Amino acid sequence: MRFHVVTFEDPRHPLTDAQKALVAQWQKQGLEWTALTWHPGMSLVRKFRDVLSGLVAVAWLRMKGYRHIAALGSVAGSFAYFCALPLRMRLFLYQYEPHSEVSRDAGAWDEKSLQFRLARFFERRSAEYAHVIASGTRFMGERLKQDWGVRAEFFRVPTVVNEDKFHYDADVAAKMRADLGLQPGQPVLFYTGKFGGLYYDIEIARAFAWLREYDPQLHLLIVTPNDDVFVHALFARAGVDKAHYSVCHSSYDEIERFYFVGDLGLITIPPGPGQKFRSSIKVGEYLCAGMPFLTPTGVSEDYLHAIEKGVGVVVEDFDEPSIRGAWPEIKRYLDMDRSARRAHCREFGIAYRGFSSLNPVFRAAIDALRAK
Repeated sequence: MRFHVVTFEDPRHPLTDAQKALVAQWQKQGLEWTALTWHPGMSLVRKFRDVLSGLVAVAWLRMKGYRHIAALGSVAGSFAYFCALPLRMRLFLYQYEPHSEVSRDAGAWDEKSLQFRLARFFERRSAEYAHVIASGTRFMGERLKQDWGVRAEFFRVPTVVNEDKFHYDADVAAKMRADLGLQPGQPVLFYTGKFGGLYYDIEIARAFAWLREYDPQLHLLIVTPNDDVFVHALFARAGVDKAHYSVCHSSYDEIERFYFVGDLGLITIPPGPGQKFRSSIKVGEYLCAGMPFLTPTGVSEDYLHAIEKGVGVVVEDFDEPSIRGAWPEIKRYLDMDRSARRAHCREFGIAYRGFSSLNPVFRAAIDALRAK
């Protein structure tokens, strides 16, 4: 079996040295890679250039004998559809989620906008053409089969986590806590991700302020691409002193060491009709690191598993009644024996999101793609 990766690279975000080393390792194993230039922005002319360059690259591969194309995410899926249809290639949509609806729910796109209507149209057309589709939730499977009558074979594959990378290390955790000025037993909420856009903004700071009223020792560890000044301004608006939270930054190469500090991870995706189709990788990372999580209801299947499997807290929203009402359940998790809590969350995390558990399902999807 041969693999050739075609990507659109943003010159503003070059590969790190660790990523370059990983690519070199893969290339020694036989991987081939075509890196195209991505043109950011919403201009249709720019998007047409990207589609055209992608089509040319894939057409060249088709002439060399490649017959299957797999796409990561629904936006890439639409690009792959533009290639697969005229070139008569079998299409695998992996991590297929409705980007149009997620953007609408977050307020980024209006439902009447050209961006939303085009994205929505090609998301459906790509699904109707695809031969195999993998997505993270039962809800997407129900939509594809029951609502849209899609003929593609469907595989439920939530966002996969490297469980080895996020395996709790007590020595690393102790060092990180010391570096952050935390006491060994001090309770820590943990959040990694952006503020605003597809995620909550000032709501995160306010939620933390309300929770600290119940436990003044509570600390919030933040790992974010947002700059410190922006984050400090948000928490100042919520009346939270800098001493009660930490703002850190990290590449993916070393991100796991921060996870080992946390006692409860935050999922900060506002609920909305399209959010039930999402599969946030952070949930899997939290669980594999041994952390329960807090999530709004209606986000992915995670809110169902949080209750059914005893691995998290569910709130209606990040508003004051919901957050305050969740404190007894949050406290219950914080008061648990840490070793037992970590073991329970990690066990479910591996079964739900771990590479070792989901790799056989992904291989079955590849086999289905090549079956005809």
